[in-house]
Amino acid sequence: MTRRLLATLAFGLTLAAGFALGTIGRSPAESQVKTADTDIPTIPSTAAIFVAVNAQDTAEAERHLYPAPQTALQIAESLGLSEGQRAQLRQVQHDTEAEIAALGRRLATEERRLARAFAENNIEATRVDALTARISALDGRIRALRLRSHLAARDALTPDQLLRFASIRGYDSAPDNERDDDPLR
Repeated sequence: MTRRLLATLAFGLTLAAGFALGTIGRSPAESQVKTADTDIPTIPSTAAIFVAVNAQDTAEAERHLYPAPQTALQIAESLGLSEGQRAQLRQVQHDTEAEIAALGRRLATEERRLARAFAENNIEATRVDALTARISALDGRIRALRLRSHLAARDALTPDQLLRFASIRGYDSAPDNERDDDPLR
């Protein structure tokens, strides 16, 4: 069941990223979208990697009872979430998505700068290092934002709701190697 859920989640996130980037339904040549101000193509493979990492992070966090806000909202009735909890989770989700969108635009700009530097034969090792360091830092900030949203979602739920979440999603309350007196530690 968990593998099927992960596969479905990964597929859904990949589709969402593809539609967002406008690459679904295009040939590989067509998906090398030209930017408005240059002939330098975007790099859709970066988005695919990000989607895969996000799906893995989400699955791991949820397995340890750190639900994503959107997951908790999807099963709000089953969890017995109050209106206040729902509002709190919607706000976390909204804030996270807004920050990620802004950072994502900056990330895309840096990716285009890197591609442009190669295309214009204006690249050397120090520039590669500087550009990839900025790209990595932005990617890390995006990943941290997503994972912090899991922390906020967990804080919004009661211990009983977390146990219900585990049951609904088919997770143990704690992995076998981490069991102690408090399964919600």
